[in-house]
Order: sequence, then structure tokens, then C-alpha cells
Amino acid sequence: MLDSKDFTWRIANFSKLEEEIYSDAFVAGGYRWRVLCFPKGNEVDFLSLYLDFADWETMPAGWSKYVEFSITIVNQVNGRLSRKFCSKHVFKEQEEDWGFTSFIRLDELHSRRKGFLVDDTLVIKARVTMEAEVPKSAGGPEVAEPESENESKGVPSTPPLSRNKVARTSTITSPCSSIVKLTSKNLIAELSTMTSSGELTSSVNGIPGSNAEHTVSGLVQQQLEKLNEFFGMSLEAISEANSFDQVQQVVLKFAEHNSDPIKKMVLKDLVSRLVEFRDSIPRSLSIIETSSDVEKSTVQATKELEGKLVQRQKQLKFLESEVSRIEEEEMKVEAEIQLLGALREKLVNEKNLTVGEMEVANREASKELGELKGKQLERKQASENRLRAKERLAQSNASWKLFKENLGL
Repeated sequence: MLDSKDFTWRIANFSKLEEEIYSDAFVAGGYRWRVLCFPKGNEVDFLSLYLDFADWETMPAGWSKYVEFSITIVNQVNGRLSRKFCSKHVFKEQEEDWGFTSFIRLDELHSRRKGFLVDDTLVIKARVTMEAEVPKSAGGPEVAEPESENESKGVPSTPPLSRNKVARTSTITSPCSSIVKLTSKNLIAELSTMTSSGELTSSVNGIPGSNAEHTVSGLVQQQLEKLNEFFGMSLEAISEANSFDQVQQVVLKFAEHNSDPIKKMVLKDLVSRLVEFRDSIPRSLSIIETSSDVEKSTVQATKELEGKLVQRQKQLKFLESEVSRIEEEEMKVEAEIQLLGALREKLVNEKNLTVGEMEVANREASKELGELKGKQLERKQASENRLRAKERLAQSNASWKLFKENLGL
């Protein structure tokens, strides 16, 4: 091993860039290297990144350099979510750059929630390790080797390609060239075609026309029918049938038997969303049910409290009129107070008792009014929770339908 070099490239104002750009050169193994970036994708809706051998113009005829390298886009919010791909390649004449045409979807890259672009700055890291001579094993097909943190999160591998995306015979075989452009938007139809033509089973078994081919073809066709049946169900129905694991197993079978990286990406993205749906759909349904129960109970309680408050209001009016009447009687008796002292004392006591009752009634009315307001607030909160849950459910269903549309079902 001659040399291993780490390089970090910060690209400011990334969203404003249109054309391909090169990083500054860095030295590894005594030679200059650069990272080549296509901000808008190399004729695909993905960020395209390549390692470029910058000294190719000064090399003698027949030159070749064997390199192991990795390219990473850093997640600046959560480093564990950084996206990294690795590859091995013999750089030589006509193959002076090599990398990944479909590194990450542009919509995911530019999403504010994902954390790859912060203050419109993209951070790219590259590591280049150069061998003294080409190992014997370097002559075989190259494949991208994504780090475990990518694969565990449902991020599919992407085959390395030169920037012109030509699948060379010494590196990428023709089935891998499908990463350049997805020609079919109907995944079910595409998979059906692959099973009938033997493309899928051949890629799995490597022996066209074998018994294993027919077995896998029948299995895939069976899974196709299951998946299509599931897509005819709503997320609520799948949740109530407790079938998310079955759907996930079907999708994983397709991802396992499919050689097309773009389709793998769609299928694995669907797997990650199924994990989210498995938790969010029952939670939304539970919130809707609970909120509806709370609404029903608060409606009844509100009616009862409103009825009590009406009765309290009538009682207060009656007691107020009683106080007024007693006060009038008191004024009349005052003139005869010396003669009617005993009667006056009786009336005063009666007045005090009535006022006490009115105060008690006022306190009870205030308490019941507070309870009424609390129930009204609780009812309002329950209603808002139900509406939000319905919105989340609607959004989830919309996302679910979008997956169906993306898969062409």
C-alpha cells in the first residue's frame, strides 16, 4: 500500500449550482485526485459523484492505477445518517474517472428535514487508498459496497460507473446499466416481464432455463399477486389485519431478487415507510377512536352541566327577588321597630339565612361554570386531536397512494 488520503470538500451555495464542478486536487500515492460533482445529476434525478484522476494528461501510454476509494456526503444534523459508498477500480486511459451516477435522490438531498444541506452548504468526504500494483482480484466485476449504516437504513447500493455511464465489459455487466435510466414506471409489469423472460431468475441463479429459474419465477409471480392485492387495501385495513409484516416480506423478496438498483431503491424505501406505517397507522386510528369517545362523553357532560347552570340561574333570580322583597319588608317594619322589634329580628334572621343560601348558590354556580368551561376546552382539544389524526392518516394514505403510483400499480 503506497498511500491513503482523506479529503473534505465543502460546497457553498450548492442549490444555485447548475453545471458539473471539480474539487481542489489532493495527493494520494504521489498523484493528484479530484472529486467530480454533478449538482443536478448526470442525466438522472440523483446527485452524481465521481473520483477523478487529475494527472491523466501527463501519464504515459498504457498507464493504470488501482485504487480503493469511498465517497461520503455528510449528514450535518446526525452524522450516523451520512451516506457513504465504496468501490475499487483500475484507473487507466479512457477511464480516468469512476464513481456513482445515482448517489442520492435530489429531493432527499435538498429536503430541510434530512440534514444533508445546512445553510446551503454540502460537505463531501473522500478517502483514496492506492496500491503499489494492480491485485489479481482487481480484474473481476466491480460493485459498490455501501457502509452498514446505509444498508441498515434501507439505502440501496449503487453500481460505480464512469461519468459517461457506459457499462464497460471489464467492470459493469449490462443488467447493472439499468441504473442509468429507469425505463419502466410500472414496477409490477416490469417484474412480471423479468420473470417471464428469465432475466430475474438468471440474475439469481446464473443458469438460464434451470429448474431453480422456474421455481423462483413462480415464487416471484405469486408474490406479485400478493403485493397487488395489498395495494388494493387501505392502510387502515392492512393495520387491522395486522399484515404489515406480510407486506414487508413480499417487498423484501422483490428487493432480494431484483437486479435493478433503481427498483431496489423504490422497494427498500417502501420497506422503511412500511415500518413507519406499522407504528403510525394504529396510533392514528387509536387517537381517532379515543378522541371520538372523549367527544361523546364531553357532549353528554356538557349538556348536563348546561342544564344545571340553567337551573342555578333560575334559582339565583328567585333568590335575588327574595332578597329584594325582604329588604322592602324591612323598610316597612323599621317604622314600627319599637313596636315590632321581635318581628324585625325574625326578618333579619330570615334575610341572613337567605343571603347565605345565595352565597352558597353563587359558589356552586361558579364551580359548575368552571367545570363547564373545562369540559368545553377538553371537548375542543379532543376535536382538534381527532382532526390532526385524520390529517395525518390522510397524509399517510396519500403517501401510500404515491408509492402505488411510483410503482405504477
